[in-house]
Amino acid sequence: MSDNPQDTELAVGRYLLHRQIARGGMATIHIARLMGDVGFSRIVAAKRLHPELAQDAEFVAMFLDEARIASKVHHRNVVPVLDVVSLGDEIVLVQEYVHGAPLSVLQRAAHLAQAPIPVPVACAIACDVLAGLHAAHETADEMGAPLNIVHRDVSPQNVLIATDGTARLLDFGVAKVEMAGHVTRKGTFKGKLGYAPPEQIRGKATRQSDVYSLSVVLWELLVGRRLFGAVESEAELIGKIMAGDIPSVLVALDGERPYQGNYRWSQLEQLAPIVAKGLARDLEHRWATAAEMAGELAEIVTPATSSDVADWLRAVGKEFLDGRDKLIAAEEASYRRSALGTQVSSTRLPTVASRSTQPTSPTVQRRKIRIVAGAVIACIALALVTVAALHDSGDAHPSAAATTVMPLSTPTPTPTPIPTPIPTPAAAAATPAAAATGTGTATGVEGARTVEQRRVAHAIAHPAMKAPPARAIVRAVPPPVAPPPVAAPAIVAAPPPPPPPPAVAKPDCTTPYYFDGAKKIFKPECV
Repeated sequence: MSDNPQDTELAVGRYLLHRQIARGGMATIHIARLMGDVGFSRIVAAKRLHPELAQDAEFVAMFLDEARIASKVHHRNVVPVLDVVSLGDEIVLVQEYVHGAPLSVLQRAAHLAQAPIPVPVACAIACDVLAGLHAAHETADEMGAPLNIVHRDVSPQNVLIATDGTARLLDFGVAKVEMAGHVTRKGTFKGKLGYAPPEQIRGKATRQSDVYSLSVVLWELLVGRRLFGAVESEAELIGKIMAGDIPSVLVALDGERPYQGNYRWSQLEQLAPIVAKGLARDLEHRWATAAEMAGELAEIVTPATSSDVADWLRAVGKEFLDGRDKLIAAEEASYRRSALGTQVSSTRLPTVASRSTQPTSPTVQRRKIRIVAGAVIACIALALVTVAALHDSGDAHPSAAATTVMPLSTPTPTPTPIPTPIPTPAAAAATPAAAATGTGTATGVEGARTVEQRRVAHAIAHPAMKAPPARAIVRAVPPPVAPPPVAAPAIVAAPPPPPPPPAVAKPDCTTPYYFDGAKKIFKPECV
């Protein structure tokens, strides 16, 4: 496999398949990513059918059956199927990604470390798988009809121990069900031979067949090695299974009893009959349901808690989990880099293009026309009001218009009487009709007013007549009229200072007194 994650990516529908993490006879398992809208993404597991098998109708039907069957089972100990995609030669089954390790990997690691699996941990794993099997066996369709699902492939490879401490069953690829689209040929074996009961080898699997397979898994967890690991041929293996030649847990560990410890050995002595009943050759001597066996196990030995199983997983499967963590981190980093580059390269240009090429709807066009027309009418009305106000202010007393231009921040001085301006001879010659209509001016009959100003004033005086064109009115707005040259300085300028008081004659005090006869009298103004 290439070290570059981009070399292993494959887009199938809305899923992006990354590195391969497992391979089976029918399909490969990949870490994949669900690509949603608005940047949404989610890590999932994708099971991709081998391209050479995609042309085989039976394998395709079996693959699609797995999706339909697993999607019906809803239980915390069963890995759910989320989606199935079929595009050309690509058929992909999408499952929830469960972060953990397969039980087969953990068994091998414990065997290499010569660390026996704790009995409570083995019981907890078995009880979880039995609970998932019972949920599958009891699954019904939407109408309430039982589906009679039989997994037929319960093995350590299909049991996943999650980091939350739960064991989950997966891979219903060879499951038997009433709704199956494919039909297994008579006498054809489905499953792993080392975990199959006699009736399944004969092609007559039932729900008790799954109980047998789980019992083989539990036997191997307790003993620490394969049940039929010593057989040399497939024929010998089938002979032992059909004859029921299976040693009990205590017989298999008899030579290792001194190394087991008294407490562990006592637990094994209590569990051995339960495992033996699950491995019974005849169905009438076997546990009837998975729930029945799980209840007996939990009563004999208290299963480990989920946190205890999670601790055991991290201790035994540390190397596997570290490798998986690095793989997920590498794929996430690669995806973020590629997603960021795509976002940067496609941020501005599509937006600009969409604005320039987007057609304007008729409703938007009509709305724009109404807005423009309203603005034009408002301008016309404002112009008419301005002309009328200027006209009225020019015909009124000059001081009334002049007082509006005084700055607000300047204190209002005491008004000084302003003499009424003497009309010029030209103004006195204006006709009364012109003064009434506002067409006369202070400088003559026509004066400085333009033709457009007279038309506007005439239109104000005679509203029933047709108004001048809008464009002529807008251009005819005169600039503000300056106040008369005589009145403006008197109003705006500050009042003149008061006149100085009249000079008082200074008394002559050279001689501050005078004689009235013989009497000297002093002048009062000189004392």
